[in-house]
Amino acid sequence: MAPKETKAITTTEQSRRWLSLREAADFLGIHYTTLRTWADRGEIPTFRTPGGHRRFDLGDLRRFLEERVTQARPVDVEGVVEYAVSQVRQVMAQLPEEETGWREKLSEKERSRKREQGRRMFALAMNFVMRPSQREAILEDGRTLGRRYGVEAAQQGMSLVEASRAVQFFRRQLLESVRRDDILDQEDLLIRKLLTQFLDEILYAMLEGYESVLAQRGHQLTG
Repeated sequence: MAPKETKAITTTEQSRRWLSLREAADFLGIHYTTLRTWADRGEIPTFRTPGGHRRFDLGDLRRFLEERVTQARPVDVEGVVEYAVSQVRQVMAQLPEEETGWREKLSEKERSRKREQGRRMFALAMNFVMRPSQREAILEDGRTLGRRYGVEAAQQGMSLVEASRAVQFFRRQLLESVRRDDILDQEDLLIRKLLTQFLDEILYAMLEGYESVLAQRGHQLTG
């Protein structure tokens, strides 16, 4: 592959969002020396400031992530989801009570519904990675599910810490489920980067849903 042209940033390009080498490497979830190598090989476009410093366009980095994931080895989404669910059950049985106390506040019917919500969240997360063209719609579905979980957690008497622990627990299990071996290659790192972006938004949506219940209660008390 012929290296892509490296050029200085022009005045008309100032409106684009530029990242330094280290900022771009953090965004991709890789070491900055790896990014420098990719840029030198022409795999990622890079521009130079008048002082000779590398700058990367955020849009180029996002397109690079999508291309790498699209070209990656096929992932059995359903298989990953089923494996993640089975791992959750096994791990939960071994965790100390302080990490799973939130489950004791739920009836068996509610636990069953939470399991289905978890399964749905796992599927959305994997599809967020594998279907770049549908990413915005998938993310909005995930936020809706996260907000609903936050609302239900507040209504069921779970503390915000307990609700957050539950979300973080599922997060860890999903990230471990997509790990194919003990050594993460660049493809794994890119997938984990996208999953982390998705799961961060779910956590924020859960907090939003939880706080909406608290705000409603406060309004009722002062109304």
